[in-house]
Amino acid sequence: MKNDSGVSPIPRGLPAIAAAFLAALLLVACSGDSLPVHEDLSADRFQLVNQDSSHVTFPQDYAGDILVVGAVYTQCPDVCPRITGKMDEVRRQLDNPSDVRFVTLTFDPRRDTPSRLHAYRSAFGLEEANWPFLTGSPDTIDALMQRLQIKSEVSSGDTTGTYFIDHTDQITLVDPRGRVRYRYHGSGTPPELIIEDIQKLRG
Repeated sequence: MKNDSGVSPIPRGLPAIAAAFLAALLLVACSGDSLPVHEDLSADRFQLVNQDSSHVTFPQDYAGDILVVGAVYTQCPDVCPRITGKMDEVRRQLDNPSDVRFVTLTFDPRRDTPSRLHAYRSAFGLEEANWPFLTGSPDTIDALMQRLQIKSEVSSGDTTGTYFIDHTDQITLVDPRGRVRYRYHGSGTPPELIIEDIQKLRG
């Protein structure tokens, strides 16, 4: 129906609908959680072991915590130590880290046994940190790396001896519900940016 000017009037209920929609947008904005969901791992159950050979179900055993996840291999000469160091910078700079769990996964389970992960963890002075280093069967690790979109490929050497691996340089942020919220350039992202996103998840 048009009025005398020939313009269709705004339906009577439209302003109320628009106001409700705007209020919903403001609620999302005020919550601070503006990060997209890239992958939902909440239903996944990856059976792993930590550096002490204790069994861990990832990510289920860490439900309720924000996870900062790094993927490395202990024989890595360059990128992986920087990933671990970057994560440790975040941990040290983070105020009240009790709701944040740092987790390191290996994508080289054939060599990275629990004892080797224990030694690697100790080399970074993380003995007292609530920071598990995890490994598992090759099939389980391959499936988990696919879910995290981390690629790795032997670049040189023989898998029966010494070899090096080309791999994705990534730190992954997982929310308390087990959903991937951000993938960072692992060795190159300033800690402040990761901390800012952690604060967004905290709301």
